[in-house]
Amino acid sequence: MTPTNEKQVSQAAVEKGRFDSMRVSILALGHLVNDSYANMVPALLPLIRQTYGFTYAASGTIMTALTVTSSVIQPVIGYLADRHGRRWLVALSVAWIAVFMSLIGAIGYLGLDNSGVYAAILGLVALAGLGSAFYHPQASTMVPRISGDRKGWGTSIFFAGGNLGYAVMPLLVVPVTALWGLNGTLILMVPGLIMALLLYKYSPQLPPTGAHPSPGALVADMKAALKPLVTITGFVCMRSWVYIGMMTFLPLYLVYRGMDTSAASLHLFVLLLFGAAGGLVGGWVSDRYGRKPVLVWSLTVCTPLMYLALSTQGIVEWCLTALAGMALLSSFSPSTLVAQELFPRNQGMASGIIQGFAMGVGGLGVAVTGAIADSSGIVTGTYSLVVLLLIGVAFALVLPGSPIPGRKAAKK
Repeated sequence: MTPTNEKQVSQAAVEKGRFDSMRVSILALGHLVNDSYANMVPALLPLIRQTYGFTYAASGTIMTALTVTSSVIQPVIGYLADRHGRRWLVALSVAWIAVFMSLIGAIGYLGLDNSGVYAAILGLVALAGLGSAFYHPQASTMVPRISGDRKGWGTSIFFAGGNLGYAVMPLLVVPVTALWGLNGTLILMVPGLIMALLLYKYSPQLPPTGAHPSPGALVADMKAALKPLVTITGFVCMRSWVYIGMMTFLPLYLVYRGMDTSAASLHLFVLLLFGAAGGLVGGWVSDRYGRKPVLVWSLTVCTPLMYLALSTQGIVEWCLTALAGMALLSSFSPSTLVAQELFPRNQGMASGIIQGFAMGVGGLGVAVTGAIADSSGIVTGTYSLVVLLLIGVAFALVLPGSPIPGRKAAKK
């Protein structure tokens, strides 16, 4: 099929409200690969700390560098994606993050001292984050447009791919570093380059939506929706702080409690794997019963589950961790759709605000959690994340609508 024909097929799917399962799946798989590289850092942190003796605050700052560069420019990228969306951008972004993140393995060959190593890791991680910044607004704008009337389901599949990617990478990092140490990350570049080729060939080449307000009109739209925009952004900031904080400090917390590195990485895998499943459930439920109930109840249920997961041991701990992951990540797609529904003419920009700016603020918070861990201990630092869930619930309650699930009216 020629590029022109592919464009016509994608346009027809949009016009007819058809769910394009093949291209939704391609974008979700690309999300899986892209976000798997973003989760290389937490999986590597215990080994990096053991090798170079970095503090908890320094470890948290590495994760902050990734989160900030992968998020700060996302609203701008989203605005441009609404006007000039191109599939080559999603392909290039995956190749970019794969190359720069995997180059962490080359640092050992440079003969640097510890401060030089830290600067090199920060630089590579910051550059790698740009690949995430370019992928998310573009791809997340494509998905609703090819999901017909099942936008919640399509978006949840997309986010499930990313959450599954976060879950899978620790399982890859552990055997690779066990065999070759940190230098082994170089081999992890290969899957990203292969995925980039698949995205370039098969991801949708959608035409512009034709509705792009000027910067002045966009500012007016944002002022009109300021209260719900600030509220949903605050909700995502709290959830992201907890999400990124758990990815960063849960393995360190478990190692502190006496668990070996492999088991700690597997624990993180369980949290994120069941989180991916929770994301699918949340998207499906939000299509039928509304976005706000999912946002409110996800963090309400997650709060006691996460506290108990950190406080128990054995099989109970594993089960509670799985349930906490499901609850925490069930709000991923509904929160993005809330923002997109506030700005129907600039959904890419709305996605950039939620997946970018709000995630970036959450990432900045991880450095604060690291400072708490250094001053008061890793246990206090990790438990402090639970309090943020209650703040997130407060933000969700302020959103328009009822927190009580109600059957949504069927579309004619």
